This record gives sequence, C-alpha cells and structure tokens, in this order.
Amino acid sequence: HIRSVGVSNSASFLQCFFFLAGVRCNSVEKKIYVHLNYKIPCVRLLNATHQIGCQSSLSGNVGVLHVLESEENLDWVLRSGPNPPYMVILEYRLFTRSIMMKLKNGSGRVAGVAVVAPNTNPAAGFSPHNTCPNENTGVYTEKYDPTMAHCNVTVWNPLGNGLSYEEFDFPIFSLKDDNETQVIRQCYYDHNHVVNGSAPQYPLCAMQLYSHMSAVTDTATCMRRNDINFSLNPDMVCDPLGDFNVWASTRPINNTAKGHKNGESVVIAAARLDSRSFFFDIAPGAESGVSGFVTLLAAAHALRNVTQEAHLNRTILYTFFQGETFDYIGSSRMVYDMEKNQFAVDLDNVHSVLEIGQVGLRPNSTLWFHSDPVSRRNNSVNEEVCVENSRKLEIKTIFSATGLNVSVEEPGFSQPLPPSSFQRFLRARPIPGVVIEDHKSAFTNRFYESMYDNGEYLNISYPPNMTPEEQLEHITDTARVSKVSKAGPPLSVSEPTYLVQHLLANLTGSTVNATQDNCKNQRMDPDDKDSKHLYYYFWVQGAAPPNSTERQGFCVRSTVRLSKALSPAFDLHQYTSTDYSTWTESRWKPITGRIFLVASHDLEMLTLGVGIGILLTSLLLTYFFSSKAEILFSSGREPATATY
Repeated sequence: HIRSVGVSNSASFLQCFFFLAGVRCNSVEKKIYVHLNYKIPCVRLLNATHQIGCQSSLSGNVGVLHVLESEENLDWVLRSGPNPPYMVILEYRLFTRSIMMKLKNGSGRVAGVAVVAPNTNPAAGFSPHNTCPNENTGVYTEKYDPTMAHCNVTVWNPLGNGLSYEEFDFPIFSLKDDNETQVIRQCYYDHNHVVNGSAPQYPLCAMQLYSHMSAVTDTATCMRRNDINFSLNPDMVCDPLGDFNVWASTRPINNTAKGHKNGESVVIAAARLDSRSFFFDIAPGAESGVSGFVTLLAAAHALRNVTQEAHLNRTILYTFFQGETFDYIGSSRMVYDMEKNQFAVDLDNVHSVLEIGQVGLRPNSTLWFHSDPVSRRNNSVNEEVCVENSRKLEIKTIFSATGLNVSVEEPGFSQPLPPSSFQRFLRARPIPGVVIEDHKSAFTNRFYESMYDNGEYLNISYPPNMTPEEQLEHITDTARVSKVSKAGPPLSVSEPTYLVQHLLANLTGSTVNATQDNCKNQRMDPDDKDSKHLYYYFWVQGAAPPNSTERQGFCVRSTVRLSKALSPAFDLHQYTSTDYSTWTESRWKPITGRIFLVASHDLEMLTLGVGIGILLTSLLLTYFFSSKAEILFSSGREPATATY
C-alpha cells in the first residue's frame, strides 16, 4: 500500500514537472523565434511541359539575413560573404529580372528571398508576365496566320520580364512594409551589417522560410501521382486550375435542355474575371481584369429595362470568363461545351462577340475597337464587323454627354487581335467580333499582371474620414473595384465569381413575390415546375428598416447561371495537350516564416559535443547505479512482527 502511494506521488510530481517544462519550453521558443505574420509566398504551377514558381526544402530553408542595398552589393551574397547561404531581403526597386536571375544562379549561396512590398506603387513600370500573353493557345498560330503568330506584328506587353514563368529552387516571399519588416531590418543592422568590409561576428540574425511544394516536374506527372491511391485518404499533390464562368441572358434560355436552340441568335458580351501576379493571392488586376468586368456589369444594368421592354432580334449573353490568364481556361471550356452540346446554346446560335478588355480610362483617353483581320477576309464576317465599328460615333456621343473626353478609334486593318477570350471562339470558326481596349498596340497598363495593378494605379480614392462600410458603398456607386484572385481549385466557386454572380443577378434580375422556402427551391410556388429551367432564384436578406433590427428579405429572379471553367484537357485526360490549358497548382503544407539568432558552426559543434558527452556520462552513471542498486540502497530486514 505504501509503494502504490509512492508511485502515485511520483506520477503527480512528473505530471507537474512536464507541465512546467512545457510552459517553460513554450516560453523559451517565443524568446528564440520571431514569427512572421504577413507572408505571401510564390507557389509552384505546372503545365504540360514544365514547372514554374518557387519552393523550399522539406524542412524549410534557413539562411543568414542580408539586406540588399544595391545591385553592386550582390557580390557579398554570391561570392565574398563568409556565412552562406544567405536569406536576401529585397526592396521593391531591386525586384528586377536582372537581380533575380543572378540570385537564381547563385550556386547554392542563396537560401531564399523576401521582397518588401511598397505602400505606394513604384514610378517605373513592372510586369512579371510574358511579353506575349497566351501566345500558344490563342488563334494566331502557324496554321491560322504565321505572320501574326507569337506576337510577330505587335508585342503586347513590352514591359513583361517573364519572372512569373521562371522556376526558382528557393522560397520567395512578399513582406509588407510595416513594423514587422522594421524588426527584420533592425535584427540585420544589429548583428549582420558589414562595417568597413569586415565580416560580422556571431551570433548572426537568420531567417527560415517554409513553403514546400508537393508536385514536381509537370502536370502529367502530378496527375498520375494523384491517381495512385494506397490509402483511404490519399494525399493529392496538385489541382487543376479552374473555377466557374458566370453568364446571364437578356431573355430566358432553357438551361436544362442543352445544345442548339431553334430561332435563337445570341450576341456574347464578354469580359474576364481573373488576374494573377508573381505572389500567390496578390492579384488585384484593377486594369487588366476589373475595369473590363465592371464596365460590362454597368452596361448590363443600364440595358436591363431596354432589353426587357423592347423586342430585340437577338439575345445578349453577358459572359464573365474565369481562368483566362492561364491559356483561356474559361472561354475554351465554353467553346468546348458548345461544340459538344453541353451548354444552353451552341456555336450555331452565336451571331457575334463583343468583348471588353482593359478599359482603365484616364483623361483624354481613347477606346480602340480591335477586330481580326484574318476572319474579316470573309465578306459576311467583315460586313458584321463594319456594322459594329459604325457605332463608334454613338459611343463617343454617350461619353460626351457624360462629360468624359474619350475618343473611339479603330486600329489599322493589319493589326491582329490583342490577347482576348474572343480568340478561342475564332479557333472554332470565323465569327464576327470586336474587342474594346484602351490601347491601340502595346498595353498602356504599366503593371500588367502584377501586385501594382491596383486601385491606386487607376486613381481610385475615397473622400477623407470614411469608414470601411462607407468606402464600400462609395466605390459601389463609382467604380466597384474588388480584389480578383487567381482561378481556384476545380469545382469551387471563388469569392470574385460569387460576387459577380450576385451582382449580375441584382443588376439584371427582378424582385418576385415568392416565399423564402419557394425561392430557395427554385420556384415561384409549389405548383411551379418549369421556371427553374429558365431562371435562377436566390434569397436576399435585405436591409433592416429604421428603428428595427430585423431584416426584410426578398426573392430575386434572374437568368444568371454558372458554368464550369475547367480545361477540357482534364476531362479528356490529355495532360500534354497543346490545344487546351494544362495548368495545375501544387499543394503545400502550411506556409511559415520566422527569424532568430544563430551561433557559429564551431560553437554549435562544441555544444553538440558537450551534449553527447553529458548523455554518455548519464547513461554510464545510470547503468552503474542500476547494477549496484541492491548494495547502494539496501536496508536491514524488517522484523516479522512489524505492523503498519
């Protein structure tokens, strides 16, 4: 009985000891490491031929901090610095292709890069995209017109440096220029700063970045690994890029019966929803994406009453494509579905296409009506395009009436189409169409597909002293600029898609007298069996009236629908396709970053040696005391009559 009490007391003591040790270890961990809160990584993407992006090792990359002050200072990182590998801190002005390629070829002396994003846009232009966006998946190929292939006539994005399409074998993070970044800089200047060319003394300030990517090589490899299932919960290594297109028609179209609609003639009014940048999830796309789809939303709202009251000869199909940055995922999928009779209409129903591209208008701007010179060699196509272009005077009159000094022009007949969703329709057949842009040849957008293509670049500002809610209402009334992210994993609706879906429904739909249950069940009343094929219903919470906290909800009926924006290559299992997008995104573990002080290698080895010595000594002492326990801890035999 005494022995069991002793064991219980020992267990309680051990529990208390380990609890205090855990608390102490946690406290020590916080004293050793400073964790980074704002950290946006560059991630790995793959296609049919190769991989791009960045990643760390399985355990994360560790390097001594070095704040790069100029390009000439690179020699310390790449050659003369005595403590490689280095974790390089870059100011935004040094985040150039020249410097990044030198770091990429740094022979293992670079552990990673952290780019300090500015609070204001740089004066000079910056675009990490290619000079010829989507050059291999547009209409201009050697078969269509070799003279216009690969941007031979017009280099659309001359500022493109191609960094987004490079592969880096070390992590690259974006950091916000705030107090946390100042802590990193201070740690560098306190411990690592080079004075008069002499090497800094230990301890040195170091950083660890963790962004290990699961997928490698190319899309075919990662999709094959996805199909290898050895467990009930297999680990996926990559996901095809995809989302949903948003579309709505001015007249209800039966969405249940797919394929050709007799007597239906459709004009597709299109814009793209997605954007990207070098860093994951920092893709505002203010001019490259938002300016176009906001304009189309405004046009849909302005035409709502006209299209509902007038009996038009054709139906306008407002279409918002997702994934266009990655080889036209959304538009190629819609064309594919039309060809396979898996969409509400087919290509025979499509009369023409009107696409709104980059239209970030500024004072004294010009809108350009681009068309395809190759398809216009067909007389019927040319006639329809001429009809569209003849409306330039009407559009200019509208701008003048609103006080905007905007001219409308048409580039030369030999000018090819800029990168646009319309090109995917032309790959299927010659269709009349016009693409409206704010540039005649090269992009006027100096920050195409970069983190700087934001509201500041378009001079979007708020009146002073506005709350976030008031700012949202203000921008709703003026120019609705929302953050646009990359195309997400398949069969998931991204926030921009969800936002545009419900905005379009509110702007083009109408309020109907239906209960909340009937509305959510896609019907006007329990006897309504047919309207769900023509309309989409959704319940809106509504606003609370004055002096009340209870919202007054209502039902909105519209023709807004979602359609899959996933490349046909993944349905066809053609992972090496040259006709469709094959982009996938690697999966990854949690992204982390932290800074800490690191001792010299000699001191680390000494500490390790002392630790091993103490361990061996303790093992020997434990063995000695265990083998001699009966002698060392023996006591006289107790009398048989002893009682307790």
